[in-house]
Amino acid sequence: MKKQYPTIFLFFSFFFLFNYSFSLDPIFESCVPKDCGDGINISYPFFIHDIQDPNCGYPGFELHCNNRSTILQLPESNFTVKHIDYNKSRIRLQSSMFTSNRTDHCLSTIRNITSDPNRFMIDNNTTTKLYSISSCSSNVSRVLEKYRNRLCENEEYVMVKDDTNFKNLTDGCGRGGKIVAMPVELGGGGVVDGGNYTKVVEKGFDMRWRAGDCDVCETSGGRCGFNRTVFQFRCYCPDRPHMVSCKPGKIFRFLLFCTH
Repeated sequence: MKKQYPTIFLFFSFFFLFNYSFSLDPIFESCVPKDCGDGINISYPFFIHDIQDPNCGYPGFELHCNNRSTILQLPESNFTVKHIDYNKSRIRLQSSMFTSNRTDHCLSTIRNITSDPNRFMIDNNTTTKLYSISSCSSNVSRVLEKYRNRLCENEEYVMVKDDTNFKNLTDGCGRGGKIVAMPVELGGGGVVDGGNYTKVVEKGFDMRWRAGDCDVCETSGGRCGFNRTVFQFRCYCPDRPHMVSCKPGKIFRFLLFCTH
């Protein structure tokens, strides 16, 4: 009697693969990269609030969608995400005060940016600081008038920290002056003053992030995430979550065995 092993093998192969394809892990499916409509790909360590499962991203890396823009909410303010470089772990942010319809662009109304050093760090290799000096208790020299913010109704002066007039301005402002700093991209050497500072701010600035490495998981066909119950990295795979990478399922080991 002729053996029917090939026929039986093909039948069970189709049966198992059919069931496997329709039983994907729900978090694996939820963690497919998505965007807010601006073309910026959102995946681990980030996740989109109310769109992706929180386990798809690292704690503190929650993003929001607003009018087809991607928003990162920091304690001080909201920032529009302009670009994410997953290879270099770098995200470019722009102050939302320059992407809204606000007409009052007083930098003194913002707060100094602070971030959890275990998550985000300002990239000092690509950024400098833009200072806002306001609430001066004495009259500032007219020589420094060009640094006055023309878009602010209150008396406010702006300049980068490397400007040679920075000490003259802070000394002239007096002890009662309020100083606020915000990161901006390193310029090309030109003077930043009250008439052109918005162009510098609109370029945004880079921050780097720290999160578990995702390469091994992605290479194995998984999607990276973070289990908040056990507070550990997870590699979400089609069959189930794994610690580091997707392991061959029993079905595939079975099929491999049957072919030999």
